[in-house]
Amino acid sequence: DKLRERNRAKAEAARKVAEQQGGVYWIATETTLSKTRHANLVFLHARRQTFPTWQELQGALLVVWPWGEAACVQEVVERLGEGWPQAEREAAIWKRCADAAARGHLLVDLTSVSLTRLTPLICLSPDALPILPDPLPSELTENVGVTPEEEEKERDQSTSRLATFDDSTLEGPVRERFLRNLRAVEAVLAGASLTDTARDMQIAPSTLSRLVRRTRTLGVLACVPHGTYSRERELHPAFQEVIRRLYLLPTKLSMTAIAEHAELKRTARRVQEDTGTAIPLPTYEQVRGYVRLLKQEPQVRRSREQVKGPLRDRQSPRSFALSIPAPAQLAQVDEHSLELYVVTPDGIPVTHQVHAAVLICVKTAAIMSAVLALGPLKEEDYMRLVKGMLEPKDRLVLQAGCQHPWPCLGKPAVIFHDRGKIFTSERARQVLVDRLGIITEQAPAYCPSAKGTVEALFRWMTQRFERRLPNTSHGIHDAEAAAKAGAMTLEELERYFYRAIVDDYQQSWDGLRRQIRSVFWEEAVRQTGVPQYLGAPDDLKLLLMKAQNRKAGSHAYRVHDGSRLSFQGHWYVCPGLLSRLSKREFEIYYDRRDISVIYLFVEGKYVGEAYCQAFMGQRVSEWEAAAMRKHDREKAKAAATASVEVRARMQEEIEETKKQRRRASRAREQARQFDRQREEIHPPHVLETLESLAPDTASSLRLPKATPDPAKEYPVQQLAIRYREREMEP
Repeated sequence: DKLRERNRAKAEAARKVAEQQGGVYWIATETTLSKTRHANLVFLHARRQTFPTWQELQGALLVVWPWGEAACVQEVVERLGEGWPQAEREAAIWKRCADAAARGHLLVDLTSVSLTRLTPLICLSPDALPILPDPLPSELTENVGVTPEEEEKERDQSTSRLATFDDSTLEGPVRERFLRNLRAVEAVLAGASLTDTARDMQIAPSTLSRLVRRTRTLGVLACVPHGTYSRERELHPAFQEVIRRLYLLPTKLSMTAIAEHAELKRTARRVQEDTGTAIPLPTYEQVRGYVRLLKQEPQVRRSREQVKGPLRDRQSPRSFALSIPAPAQLAQVDEHSLELYVVTPDGIPVTHQVHAAVLICVKTAAIMSAVLALGPLKEEDYMRLVKGMLEPKDRLVLQAGCQHPWPCLGKPAVIFHDRGKIFTSERARQVLVDRLGIITEQAPAYCPSAKGTVEALFRWMTQRFERRLPNTSHGIHDAEAAAKAGAMTLEELERYFYRAIVDDYQQSWDGLRRQIRSVFWEEAVRQTGVPQYLGAPDDLKLLLMKAQNRKAGSHAYRVHDGSRLSFQGHWYVCPGLLSRLSKREFEIYYDRRDISVIYLFVEGKYVGEAYCQAFMGQRVSEWEAAAMRKHDREKAKAAATASVEVRARMQEEIEETKKQRRRASRAREQARQFDRQREEIHPPHVLETLESLAPDTASSLRLPKATPDPAKEYPVQQLAIRYREREMEP
């Protein structure tokens, strides 16, 4: 991989930077750098980060551990006393050793000794001459991977080919000829005369001479009749290439279609133009014979018949997991999709599949951190994973109700991942590399020994956790039905998830490591220790997701109305803080798992939190909030539709009432006009008759005037008063 053009360009740029700074650029590979030395260098690099109390401890170390004195880490920790926490004392000792090793002042053979708490260490004074390591190559060549040991091994294999062929696979007559040829060749190689041996074995001297010569080159296989025979095919190489390409097409052409394909004619015409000689087209028998030969090639058979490739051979007899010298030296991170679905605290189904990510120590198989997300994980979720790895988990264990502690925390030296480049943004690289000093590496394309630890964990998770929960969709294939059947929120699922890790997986027996995983972690930590995060706790909030305000060019946020903040469709408040930030821009960091609280940074400095009033007292994730907003929009749309119908019905009634009032008004006006004309039209006696026939006017809706009743008009019965005290007397 380092021989590619892009990596060569990176190496050349690094070489120029080293020359400008007066240094030397070296390239270490597996063949030029021993595994023990590489592990020790990574071990020291992970412990070279500074921390707030380093200056105080540096002066104390000069007193209790002078330059040039041999002492182990455990002894120096006891010398420092109880003035500082043990984690800080141990970190200061390892930092001093790491700085001394970088200057060439650490008097320890890093090639043959693995560093532990009990390893004797000697740090030379800063004014001493540096101890330079063995030089390494500054450039990579094509044959850099071939070592003298491998060449000697290949030479031994070539000289011992006489015992590599199994003659039991041969038939009777062929086996007899093979044994005769082998005896003759062995006799000649042992020093017998070639002529006498050929006469005794009834073989022509020229044939025996050829067998001896080919056996020295090809081994015992040369004694097999027609075992090494080969001849050039009559089929032109250009036709062979075309037939191979046509045979490997996804359409899977038949041999007749290949023999009659127009590409063969175009190839014959092109060859004739290039060479000036006409060549015949391949016959069907030639095509069939060459296709039969192609079927014997493993690569062609895998591509054509979609057969799984052979497993990769072991490169070393040692176990990869057991070869790691210290816990948290190498941590694996990977993602696994769970067939689980959850509901919101309001009972709304969330149809996003649950995804789990874990960060596991390869040496001990202990889980250092784990997170759940609804949907594929992003870089921010992996940053949450790193944050959980650095923090103590006592509060998490208490909330989940675990019966055992979860002591696995620390800062790993290398994070191994196989899902592409997980930490891609500049902010993630700054936090991981610059602040924490963690190395991230991508696993090879096929490396079961390196990734087997985390894959075994996911297999356990599927069999013993995922499919035993009521909200699994295994066999149902309906996300909403599975979520309703389980009726489990994300917070409840997290509690069960952490309990399964702490009380089940961590307490299980590991057959490869021959120990309970949690016990093995504690034993390994007592032996070598684990670097801890000793920085400010607020700095870990930088590992959370950074919000981007797309409505502002600076992507920063501002306060609305002088006292509240709008974020993801919700209002956030913080009495006293937001009022002070009313005229300033700030950045927001938040946890996708809990958006009820957000963290505010001004010019890179942490200033405080803001809380969502709608989620006060609840942990609501980003995905649950989105499902709740979607559900609320649907309910609001249904309510708006119903209100629209009510308003339309009211408008219709208003219009109808308006028409009735108009008709009644016209009728009254017409009657009034008729009444005015009645005296002019009818004589007096007719008017008197009409007035007598007119109906009585409707009574008024007003109540009659209230008049008091006459005194003592209605009889009033006076009730006797009964006293409670008198009733209770006997």
